[in-house]
Amino acid sequence: MSSAPLFILILVAIAIGWLLGKHSSRSRANAPRSSDYYRGLNYLLDGRPDGALDEFIESLEVSSQTFETHISLGNLLRKKGEVQRAIRVHENVLAHDDLPASYQHEAHLELARDYIAAGLLDRAEQLLLDLIAESDAKAVGARRYLIEIYQMERDWDKAIAMASSLLAKRSFFGGRKSDVAGPGEQSVNVLLPHFYCELAEVCLQRNDLKGAQEALAAAYQEDAANVRVTLMSAQIAVDEQKFERAIELLGRVEQQDAEFLPEVVPLLGTCYRALGQSERFGDFLRQSLEKYPTPGLMIALADHIKDNEGAEAAAIFLTDAMRDAASLRGLYRLMLWQLEESRSQLASKLEVAMTLMRQLTETSPAYRCQHCGFRGQHLHWFCPGCKFWGSIKPIGLKKTINT
Repeated sequence: MSSAPLFILILVAIAIGWLLGKHSSRSRANAPRSSDYYRGLNYLLDGRPDGALDEFIESLEVSSQTFETHISLGNLLRKKGEVQRAIRVHENVLAHDDLPASYQHEAHLELARDYIAAGLLDRAEQLLLDLIAESDAKAVGARRYLIEIYQMERDWDKAIAMASSLLAKRSFFGGRKSDVAGPGEQSVNVLLPHFYCELAEVCLQRNDLKGAQEALAAAYQEDAANVRVTLMSAQIAVDEQKFERAIELLGRVEQQDAEFLPEVVPLLGTCYRALGQSERFGDFLRQSLEKYPTPGLMIALADHIKDNEGAEAAAIFLTDAMRDAASLRGLYRLMLWQLEESRSQLASKLEVAMTLMRQLTETSPAYRCQHCGFRGQHLHWFCPGCKFWGSIKPIGLKKTINT
């Protein structure tokens, strides 16, 4: 056990001792409990925390005076990963019907959190639904944990319904509440559009195009600045060969979040090529790269130049571009083109270096979470590290070459 939880347990033990000592002065009947307490404290000081915790659970009676101690001990156990013991503590509290209703409701909420930690999601869901029906004071907290459950189960219909209930209109003429706290640290206002997007992806997998479009329209209604909604809507437009509509949609991204412009490139290139307007695509890339220099835009423009003007012109552009801002992917592209053009003995010797550089580019992160710093090769809308939605963005150019 680490020093911090041990210190907390000692403090809990001291508090328990004081309470038991105070109670024993009124009644000799509590003398055995007091001895149980001291035996538990000895276990703790002897480095046997499991025995100490068992003694504490057995010796401390449940009452309005000791309620907070039981709840704190159960929460500490859950944080330590001792979920079964935490469940035991909180179930022990709920077994005492003589506690005030507010205490019962708080114990219900903590027991539901134990069940979530243990993966017993069905039990947790039922407890939380019952709590919403029984307690207005705990209803908001219960809804937040239900959202967490539905995220884990990927039940997006229920997640949307629960998140929407937290964002209910304040009045007949009022709009949505703003900045309503959800699970963890993120606002429900941020979560809800992503839930709709997840639902849209499920609909697309089922070939339910109408359902996907309705889900994306609802997501846009919740947050018109959500880039994910725009990219998914544009992809649907491309699939339907509505290229002008897709270009119009993709034009929103610069205003929504310019850091995502590299994500626009593949779809936009498809649209312009389908319309026979390759020059417009090149103009977009040049203008965007000038305002927002990023590896993705630089390499996209280099590939565009290679396709339209040849490898030599693309190499010249890429060389000049990397004088100001270095890019491992850009360097790999440049060497690859030179290797393709070369037929000398030197080319075969470069193949080993090229293989190593390709491996580096494949493992070098292209995206980073703005909240926890998680890095990865692919764009995730849900961060695997901190469990935040929409916090991962493309990594921009950072190094400058002095020439």
